[in-house]
Amino acid sequence: MMRRIAHAGQRWLCALAWTAPALVACATQSAGQQFALKDGQIVVFYGDSITAQRLYTRQVEDFVLTRYPSLHIRFVNAGVPGDTAAGGYAGTMPERVTRDVAPWRPDMITVMLGMNDGGYGYGSPTQIEADFQSRYKALLGALHQAAPGAALTLISPTPYDEITHGTEFSGYSHMIDRLAQDITHMAEQMQASGEPPVLFVDFHRPMVEALERAKEKDPQLAPLLIPDRIHPSETGHWIIAAALMQAWHADPVVSNVALNAAGAVVISSERTTITGLQKSANGLQWTQLDEALPLPLDFNNVMTPLLLQVSNIADLDRQMLRVESLPPGKYELSIDGKSIATFWRDELQHGVNLALYKTPMLDQARDIASTEVQRAELDEAGFILSANVKQVATTGVSEATLRAAQDQLEAKMREHLNPEPHHFTLRRVEVGQGASGSALK
Repeated sequence: MMRRIAHAGQRWLCALAWTAPALVACATQSAGQQFALKDGQIVVFYGDSITAQRLYTRQVEDFVLTRYPSLHIRFVNAGVPGDTAAGGYAGTMPERVTRDVAPWRPDMITVMLGMNDGGYGYGSPTQIEADFQSRYKALLGALHQAAPGAALTLISPTPYDEITHGTEFSGYSHMIDRLAQDITHMAEQMQASGEPPVLFVDFHRPMVEALERAKEKDPQLAPLLIPDRIHPSETGHWIIAAALMQAWHADPVVSNVALNAAGAVVISSERTTITGLQKSANGLQWTQLDEALPLPLDFNNVMTPLLLQVSNIADLDRQMLRVESLPPGKYELSIDGKSIATFWRDELQHGVNLALYKTPMLDQARDIASTEVQRAELDEAGFILSANVKQVATTGVSEATLRAAQDQLEAKMREHLNPEPHHFTLRRVEVGQGASGSALK
């Protein structure tokens, strides 16, 4: 299980950009670089209650399952509520590393801490910062000693939200800003040395910018990104999960198809196979078998449109369809006989992202995610048993039972993991020019 990260010595630092051209450039860059994880590897998520929420961690698992269905990666959540770089109620840092990390012999360890290290208004900011740096470096040293072959992914903490909320601990957001900068600088220093291999992911800035944009676009929904100022909602976690997957160079393409309607010809296809393309009375029809599935976003959630407005997640979830040489008019796209959306000719010629619509492919992805929720619950039960319950003679039996149940759920997921072929029909329903499409709910 001790396979190494390819190009482990490479110095990676992903600075997430938020202008449209930069997003496209970054997505293209990720597509051309090798994904950070390999088949058979083990990833340990080490952190505090934000990690223990099992949201961004589960979404990362969903991303890997749907984008790379052939990979078998084991993800282990070692998040503890209230934890700091020195440890917490579930044990000191050395105890945590020995119990929660070392036995897994991980290939990748992510570290997300800082929210509880700021003292919540108690103590001198200068002393708090100095203590954090010392304790954080000690933690990284302990992790490297416990798993000398593992790469580290250092993650800056999400903000304490004083942007969309009032504050309970006045100015605490500035303390977390400082700790986020400290982690950035420590990551840069470690990358310069090259040992151990270190990646850096900025969770702080993307979330701050998302909060600012959300406050401007929808001040009523904006506070729901981080409802209690500390713990992001599921929607907020998608923002940071996307940041992690981008830093790991996940392929942003689900599939990419370009068709010529006049000649019923496939111009190009990426990560998919097109068969049976032919003209119909008012359009085209074909069968498509993609190599991946879209992210299991919940389009019944009122927060999802806001997520798409304030984050770059759509640029990392591209299931593109482009059709040129269609006669002017509006076209209805159906998949397996189900109406998906209507698009004007110009929209189809420019390209539409099917990952943003309710499709049979999305349904399959959400079924997989639902099973993954059950597996994460068993993972949490196992962690609680290990970290919170006094060990007795039967503890090992209980842990083995929970592990076996997880394995059964993973096997169940893998039975339905591979994408399935779907029949596409594009039919003209209105003659004339137009400018925008509309989803058919």
